[in-house]
Amino acid sequence: MASLARSTGRRLSFGLLAAALAVSGCATEVGGRALAGGAADEQSPAAKAPAPSGDPVAEPGQCVLGSSPAPVDCAKPHHVEVTKAGTFGADLPAARPDAAVIFKAALPECRTEAAKFLGSTDFDASTLAAWMLWAPVDDWAAGDRWYRCGVAQLDPDGKAVERTGSLKGALSGEKFFEFQVCSSVKPLEAAVKRISCTEPHHAEGLRVVTMGKPGDPVPTPDEFNAAARPVCGETLTKYLGTATRDDVVATWRWPSQTEWEQGFTNLTCYAQTDVPVTKKLRNLGAAPLPVG
Repeated sequence: MASLARSTGRRLSFGLLAAALAVSGCATEVGGRALAGGAADEQSPAAKAPAPSGDPVAEPGQCVLGSSPAPVDCAKPHHVEVTKAGTFGADLPAARPDAAVIFKAALPECRTEAAKFLGSTDFDASTLAAWMLWAPVDDWAAGDRWYRCGVAQLDPDGKAVERTGSLKGALSGEKFFEFQVCSSVKPLEAAVKRISCTEPHHAEGLRVVTMGKPGDPVPTPDEFNAAARPVCGETLTKYLGTATRDDVVATWRWPSQTEWEQGFTNLTCYAQTDVPVTKKLRNLGAAPLPVG
């Protein structure tokens, strides 16, 4: 249950442990390809152990459209921009594992690459996210265990938005606010639900606070709260341009054990209101909340 404290004339809400991050929405599972041949007992050994498809896979600096890993010019419509190419090692099973295993093995690396590429570690407070693509079943079985890290812009349902142009440096400096996330629900009460910041919303993403590395123990609730309380509160004061409001509070959310192991090793700060607002609260100062 959340507790409240008063600081600098404003309530600071203590974050709740919850799965606020939709990591399953940040991947493209490339579909397997049917094998030519007859029934299983009629297939030759070569058919049972297929050769890699040889289909082109996008490299860093290229983009992909839809579920295909084929390269697309990033100046043209695409869904994901590739930031890093990699290959899974022999420590993973011979049969392609499920997404949870894939995420634990490579998503931390992809999130690190996303922060470098976007120009900020604060992308969890934005509509941008790290993304993954990896080899289809038949390529994996043939020993071609490729994966690609990428970045994408998410819609309210967590799906990649079709867009044109590169996202390189998209969150550096003031540009962060062009992609700032807003939520139709209060982060203190439930997982964030993305919504356009021009629509009625209860929260606005502010920043993240790094809490460790995937191999570290997950911090306790007290440790999360102790780290969040001063940073989220000070960030909110700067964001509003005042420290005297009591109708906007700093709230924060942190990852589950599974998400922590997959690279979500930070908490995310939000500006939250009890009533829905229709405009961003940045530099609001002493003005009334934009509720009309």
